[in-house]
Amino acid sequence: MSLLSVDPAAALAIKPIDALLEFLGGGTEKLLDIGCGEGMLSDTLSQHGYAVTGIDPLVGNGSPAWRVRASAGAIPLASNSFDIAVFHWSLHHVPEDLMGAALEEAQRVLNENGRLFVIEPEPVGSWQEVSQPFHDETAVQAKAAQAVEEVIKARPSQRRRQYYLSEDFYDSFDGFVDSMMSHAYNRYTEDQIRQQSVRESFESCREDDTYRLCHRIRMEEICWNTIVQA
Repeated sequence: MSLLSVDPAAALAIKPIDALLEFLGGGTEKLLDIGCGEGMLSDTLSQHGYAVTGIDPLVGNGSPAWRVRASAGAIPLASNSFDIAVFHWSLHHVPEDLMGAALEEAQRVLNENGRLFVIEPEPVGSWQEVSQPFHDETAVQAKAAQAVEEVIKARPSQRRRQYYLSEDFYDSFDGFVDSMMSHAYNRYTEDQIRQQSVRESFESCREDDTYRLCHRIRMEEICWNTIVQA
């Protein structure tokens, strides 16, 4: 039974990797993980049978996925060379003026039957309420969504969309602060996280002996020569 929902209001909690694997559908295809960070997701997808290449300006060393240090706006890989291209929580991290170019590059490296997947968080849920005072991504997430709409308008295509809820659990506010400060891409300070409004919002997420933060995730598949089944 699928836990993914076509109705955003009915989205259910599921682990991000399980949601992604279900949405991809399984296979041994050549997959490009755009904005892969250190490559943890790339390696996991490799272990599930995909032939994965991960690209990111901050990519780290590792295996089994092949890693390439590069920008999403200028992918140094051959055209028509991948079956799948994935932006997993990464399109909104691309500079706004390069989002369109990044999506065009993703299309370029896909073969004629290739599929583009864009997985993006939405500003909905307790994660948004807690993080908004120091890390509000509402505007840039909207820019990413608009960039996808432009892709849809540019060429006749088919789109499939589903939703789920992603959850994170913390033992304490200090643990949450440490986790947020561990992100290499953060542009906020520890003092900003520790402001009273953030602490109060975080405390409202307590459930028994833990704190549960969730946000809604939108999953989109776009293709041009293959009919996508709803």
